[in-house]
Amino acid sequence: MPWPIKGLAKLRPTQGKGDFAFSQSNDQDLAKVASWDNYFYPADEFTVKNTLYSKAISLDFPDCMFISHNYYNKTWGFRTHRRLKNVIIIMDFAPSKAAMVEISDVGKAFTPIQEQNLQRAFQGADPSRSGGISAGEVKEVLRAVDIGLEGEEGAKFYQNIQNLGPNSVITFDHIKHMLTQRLASRVQANRHYVALCLAEAECMRAALHSQSGVPFIPGKDAIVALRTERTLLDASTGYEVTQSQQDTSAISCYKFIDNSLYYSPRELSILLRALQNNPCKSRESFFKEVRSSRRRKEIDPATTPLAKIFVTSDERHVLQYRIAKGRVTALLKSRGLYARDAFAAFDHDRDGLLSSVELQRGLEWLGMKLDNTLVRDIMSEVDKDRDGFINLEEFKSAVGWDEEADDTDFVSANQFTATPLPPMPTSEGNQETIRIPASVLAGIKIKIKKVSRFHLVWTSKGSMSRQQVSVWEPIVGGGAFRANKAFITLGHYIGTGYDSPVRDSKDRLCLEITDSQGSFVGGSSWLPHVLDKFLPRPVRFRLAWSVISGSNQFYAWEPISPGDNFVAMGFVGTKTDAPPDVKCMRCVSKDWLTGSNFVHKVWDDSGSGGREGSIWVFNTMNLVGFVAGHDPPARHPWDLKSRRFHLRDFSDVQMG
Repeated sequence: MPWPIKGLAKLRPTQGKGDFAFSQSNDQDLAKVASWDNYFYPADEFTVKNTLYSKAISLDFPDCMFISHNYYNKTWGFRTHRRLKNVIIIMDFAPSKAAMVEISDVGKAFTPIQEQNLQRAFQGADPSRSGGISAGEVKEVLRAVDIGLEGEEGAKFYQNIQNLGPNSVITFDHIKHMLTQRLASRVQANRHYVALCLAEAECMRAALHSQSGVPFIPGKDAIVALRTERTLLDASTGYEVTQSQQDTSAISCYKFIDNSLYYSPRELSILLRALQNNPCKSRESFFKEVRSSRRRKEIDPATTPLAKIFVTSDERHVLQYRIAKGRVTALLKSRGLYARDAFAAFDHDRDGLLSSVELQRGLEWLGMKLDNTLVRDIMSEVDKDRDGFINLEEFKSAVGWDEEADDTDFVSANQFTATPLPPMPTSEGNQETIRIPASVLAGIKIKIKKVSRFHLVWTSKGSMSRQQVSVWEPIVGGGAFRANKAFITLGHYIGTGYDSPVRDSKDRLCLEITDSQGSFVGGSSWLPHVLDKFLPRPVRFRLAWSVISGSNQFYAWEPISPGDNFVAMGFVGTKTDAPPDVKCMRCVSKDWLTGSNFVHKVWDDSGSGGREGSIWVFNTMNLVGFVAGHDPPARHPWDLKSRRFHLRDFSDVQMG
């Protein structure tokens, strides 16, 4: 369906569902030209139909978004099933630069419960309950809720706040007004975005090239650009990029229509704001209905960042967390702490993970006394891998402030005078540290030992994968001591196809630890202490990947070592979602290890249609490793420096 390019210069009579009107000028040059809105329809009216008697589903999208009839004729959504094309090219245009007007993107009003929850989060770091925060914290709070101001306008805004004085406070009512009125989220009325088909985009690009250096439409101040997501392909003379908020909102919504699954945290936040007038159920139904009309693999959105869009009713539900996050960042900066410093201070038991108790007490140490409900909400939001704990990378990602950052609000660390963290309660009581004599440590021998017995844990039979694999648990006497020796398992192994590992020529290896000063008869009283010091148990397990469809379920677990000086060389698999017992394996002193050059993939779930995962051999001991996705592991696996050595060869025996 061809359309006249001159029609792009015609103003619409109204903008924004009637809340902002433009006066149409008497332009005789365009009087007989069909307007562009005869060929494009609002994105609100985009629907697809997959079954004869089903009701077509649509969503409420931003007013600036349109769909070309050539991309998808909206009448198809009411009477027939059509295969959808990908959303590849978006046209960004304004009929007249002079008619573009900045208006506030006004948000939904707070409900009483939402206002109560937000005020509780706002006052979390206010011990005096004055209801205000310092001027220095406002910047981080506004950044956390995605209304941070940029450029000259932002600098002027923050300067006005700082002029109030360092002891001045900003009240909750002030912040609430800004959030409701969207004073920092301004959009350009009379600016539009259109999803084009590739044939239209090709013609538009030719038209842009033919008008290079002159106005796109002679005698008019219309501007046009062709985009593919954030990449600018071509633009007319005089084109100016819009405000980032409006631009990101439109691009994120087109990605949603295109059934994209992966977004940056800021894109997710803005997408949620754009779709908040639609119930969660409608968003999910629309997404699945549209996706079923595309020729692509159907990945469960619950396993991707997009899951938040289907369970969070509107942005008010996450503002409570964001305000708390902004205040944490501001407090760290004011006290001269980076995220790594704060994490180390919070991590009382030094296991490299934060529990909810450690997080709560750490925030209290910073000056934020939060109730248990809000702490649970923060844990749920920050704990991306859903293992019940926060690791350093998750903490740094949430705080958004680390050594690489650059900010003038950061102060010298020697200005921070907070008291040390109070001792945390423990159910283990006081444990006496036993010093192992150097002579004992010097007599400890380590060598590899072939495993000859296995117990089947899981096979990929029935998973619809194109490959066959099986996971096996080693049997080495249950870890019991025999005289002056101990056999140590470091993880699980894989078999060739569904066969037991004993049937191929590849050795599966464990460790044999021998106290050469002990005897077969008398045994070794020091060996348990040596194992606990140099081969400790993992502190817990983190779920790395799982197969939950069908009856043949499988859960892959990554051991968490008790500190940076130890490494878990292998992984463990189970048939249930309950974490394994930490006694099933041990970690290894990092002094004994080197980077593995024996990493290769032996299986992935291609063809299964489930959550993407792959199984790898991590080292020459043939220990199994599990990865979510099909790419190599992000962290390089480890291997032993030697297959036979004394402890004194790689460890300082004088430090026993």
